[in-house]
Amino acid sequence: MPKYFYVARDFSGNRKEGVIEGETNATVISILRSRNLIPIEIKLVDKNGISEMTIKPKKRGRVSLGEIAIFSRQLATMLDAGVPIIDAISDLKEQTINKYFAYALENIRKDIQTGSNFSSAISKYPNIFSPLYVALVKSGEESGNLVGVMTELSSYIEDQIILLRKLRQALSYPAVIFLFFIGVISFVFLFLIPKFQSIFSSFGAKLPGLTLIVFKISGLFLKFLPFILIFLVLFGIFLFFYRNTKSGRYWIDSVKLKFPLIGKLVIKISLSRFSRSLSTLLSGGVSINSALEIVAATSGNIIIEDIVKKIRKGVIEGKVLNEEMKKYKIFPPILVRMVRVGEETGRLEDMLNRVSKFFRDEVDATVNILTSIIEPILIIGLGIIVGIVVLAIYLPIFKLAGTIR
Repeated sequence: MPKYFYVARDFSGNRKEGVIEGETNATVISILRSRNLIPIEIKLVDKNGISEMTIKPKKRGRVSLGEIAIFSRQLATMLDAGVPIIDAISDLKEQTINKYFAYALENIRKDIQTGSNFSSAISKYPNIFSPLYVALVKSGEESGNLVGVMTELSSYIEDQIILLRKLRQALSYPAVIFLFFIGVISFVFLFLIPKFQSIFSSFGAKLPGLTLIVFKISGLFLKFLPFILIFLVLFGIFLFFYRNTKSGRYWIDSVKLKFPLIGKLVIKISLSRFSRSLSTLLSGGVSINSALEIVAATSGNIIIEDIVKKIRKGVIEGKVLNEEMKKYKIFPPILVRMVRVGEETGRLEDMLNRVSKFFRDEVDATVNILTSIIEPILIIGLGIIVGIVVLAIYLPIFKLAGTIR
């Protein structure tokens, strides 16, 4: 098994080094993490000694929320242990497997080294660090509480990951059942029914009305299938470009919110994200005006974005937040009430955090309801269609059998 020379730090910031066996570079990283060590440098030990594990920089790519959450938590740990931010970013850059993230961190480190602050350096990568992330880091720098802010950011991102996972869970299971439904129906109408139609035609017998209707539907399906597929492809291309326009985004986001069953889930996820984001920003020292501006930009839904912008305008004019929220039906009474209590008691961040957890629990309940409703509906629908097809096929057989007798 290959041997690797490693340099790492423990959670106290102490430097550790040694040689470890592992199948791959990733295996060694996993082993070190299991020992509560943060890898800084890993080099393969060959017959001639230690060889450099160089990684070619990647200037384009994608960084997942999970990677950002891990980076934030590890950076908070290292800063809390007294490791200088330049060294901490350098160490984290060495341990990341994502080449694009490593490239971005190296540039961020260089910017800080040349006199730039952390928030300005990360603001150059909006596809990695959101406006909310940058604003909180800036607030942490100004207040001298960067460690606390980074810890809060990691918790916030982890909550967003949980919400997204629940949304995928709510959509993926019904989607699999729906695809199975479409597959079975396509097989029946494209392959099974035409086979029986040719068999019955060879007998020359008069077919029952139900059988003729099913055969007619199958024939239309076969005839128009190419046009249906072309339409679906063109419609998909149209939606892809249309959603990049303001009117397109407005229409699509409006449909999302009004879609049966799924719409309620999307609203609850948006409300949980709104409450958690606003709570995180306010607790990080960001002003209410700036916080609402950032929450609007990161809402992910243009309708909610427009509503938050209108609320912000009212707050700037001196109006109370809960009174402005009450004007819009998308905010339920419980959210408005909690905001009012938070404003009256001076605990707005805490109230928003509590209501965020409430909506997260509501998302769980909605996901369970969706799964319990959609599955039987699709199964029953499939059973009805297959039952009709089977009956349409067996009726001529029973008729032919009676004629032979």
